[in-house]
Amino acid sequence: MILFYCFLISLLVVFFVMPFFIRLMLKYNVLDSSGGRKIHKGEKVNIGGAVIFLAFLTSYIIAMPQISQHDSIDLMIVFIAIISCIVIVGIRDDMNSLTAKNKLIIEIIAIMFLCAIGIRIDNLYGFLGIYSLPNWISYSITIFFYIVILNTYNLIDGIDGQSATQALSVFVPLLIFFALIVPDKTSVNSFGSIYFWSIVCVSIIGAIIGFLKFNWEPSRVFMGDTGSISIGMILASVMIAAIQYNGAYGEGILILGFPVKSNIGVITSLFFIPLADTLRVFSHRILKGHSPLEPDKSHIHHYLLRTGASHAESALIVLSFSIIISTIGIIASTILDDNIFIPLLILLYILYVYTLSSVTKSRIKTMKKKRLCQMKLN
Repeated sequence: MILFYCFLISLLVVFFVMPFFIRLMLKYNVLDSSGGRKIHKGEKVNIGGAVIFLAFLTSYIIAMPQISQHDSIDLMIVFIAIISCIVIVGIRDDMNSLTAKNKLIIEIIAIMFLCAIGIRIDNLYGFLGIYSLPNWISYSITIFFYIVILNTYNLIDGIDGQSATQALSVFVPLLIFFALIVPDKTSVNSFGSIYFWSIVCVSIIGAIIGFLKFNWEPSRVFMGDTGSISIGMILASVMIAAIQYNGAYGEGILILGFPVKSNIGVITSLFFIPLADTLRVFSHRILKGHSPLEPDKSHIHHYLLRTGASHAESALIVLSFSIIISTIGIIASTILDDNIFIPLLILLYILYVYTLSSVTKSRIKTMKKKRLCQMKLN
């Protein structure tokens, strides 16, 4: 029942606060202008991520008495304090852009605090024959993982509805994982019980669904860096916790009665499309002699828009791809261990790049032919 209340509270906070927030931002002209790689029309309210976090925080605080029965309240406060600091950094960045270097330094400091309280990748659970990791390697891998997820999630926030739907495509299966699949035990040597992570997932899900009402095409508000880096930080934290629980229980975790053999790959596959697209874009920029961080219009949503799809259609197409691959990954995890699963993800990435390029070129050619025919008829 507490999960339902957390979901409802965060959903309603966004529903009731967001209209007021939008009017306030319009009054004080805190808007995001179009132009360059920004493909929205006119000026839109930014920093919507602040309301998402407010809703998440409200639900989180209300659930604290329940969570404290299973977790240390001091660590719960530390966790939310770290995420709050990231939100402040995001607001500062949205109001007056920070340099990439300064933002990266702040993110790494926050990640190191998360590592210190136990949210880190400290075991590869047999992948490449590696199990427990030394602390310095554990910290290094975890920082890298966080930075990749944060930047990937930030980069997919390019069209109406896409960042929210992609977050839901990961948080929903992870909620099911913690609430229904993981055995009802709290002895895993990691930060947060299954109750804690279930409440984190359901609270952010409610807030994001509420946000979608205002961010769906035609949108009234964007989440901005305030939303993308805070949600990205929470997302990476939940994914690491899921890897820890998945690995700790080994094949004791069952999906439809079948033991899960993949500990790391199956969790990563939930976020496959954003990760694969970011890798594709970075590789493309490097091959052209450009910086991988140089912004352009080569992401999957840009390709889809060029083929005539609307923002809503593009977001739904990408969401459909994510759901299909996640489903395949979950099924495959009951058959393959990480030593086979992760190489298959690499092959899937190559297939993704080839398919996206081929389908997009084909659709653009078809559109050009239609335009030529219309011109001849006219």
